[in-house]
Amino acid sequence: MKPMKTSRTVRPIQRSDTTGGHDYQGRSWVYILLSGPTRGLSVGVNLSPSGACDYRCRYCDTPKTCALNLEPVNIDELALELNSTLESIASGQMSRQRAYSRFPSEWLSLRQVMLSGEGEPTLCPNFVEVVETLIHARALGRYPFFKLVLETNGSGLERPEVQHALELFTAQDEVWVKLDAGTDERFRFMSGVDIPFGGVLARILELGRRRPVVIHSLFASVDGASPSRSEIKAYLSCLSQLQEHGALLQRVQIYSVMNSIQGSQCAHLPLASLSEIAGQVRCELGVETEVF
Repeated sequence: MKPMKTSRTVRPIQRSDTTGGHDYQGRSWVYILLSGPTRGLSVGVNLSPSGACDYRCRYCDTPKTCALNLEPVNIDELALELNSTLESIASGQMSRQRAYSRFPSEWLSLRQVMLSGEGEPTLCPNFVEVVETLIHARALGRYPFFKLVLETNGSGLERPEVQHALELFTAQDEVWVKLDAGTDERFRFMSGVDIPFGGVLARILELGRRRPVVIHSLFASVDGASPSRSEIKAYLSCLSQLQEHGALLQRVQIYSVMNSIQGSQCAHLPLASLSEIAGQVRCELGVETEVF
């Protein structure tokens, strides 16, 4: 399967080499990231360079414009950047760079290629073409096998283009869906949008019935207060109901705000609190749980 060409004109993107911990090294679409969730090295594909996102999460440190400014990815440029990045990793050239030479070798082996970026990736107008390009690069067999990961707030999972693209995912590939709340009130506060919380859960359920899903949950202290016991109980109830109605929960990721934003009400939740929540998930649902 060859990546599809696109005739769309894409506005040049100007960015610094390092944005929000994402190492672009002059690239527009592809970045390198070392992080806890990936347990090492990831290659990211930024499908939303303008910061286009339909959520306004209170803990997000990426500037958001009022308009979504949906722009297609330049497929030809993406393919070139992806291949050069994968070659740099596979050849060891990247590990010799000063920024990475201090890390142990096990941290510098490629874990995955992520569909993520500065906003919501499923809003990308040519999402299918992007996925086809990544699968084509993997199918060539020039580099060690890597899994694909879509990191999403879930709002675009009903789009026919997104559903078609996810049908191209293999069993090894993953979808990480955001779920930062257990109640409608908490969801509206954390996401910054006024949409029904039930719809969020319904989209997760529909996907989880078709393929395993990873629940990606951020917990934060708000105005110095940890999430209440009732909120955690409601969150666990949401996960339980998803399971009971047929969703395949591959694992649950529990994490917190890494860098507090000036003026934000949200701050980092201690590791002990995160571990306690994760323990309750394991105990009540029997699902693999990660804390970072």
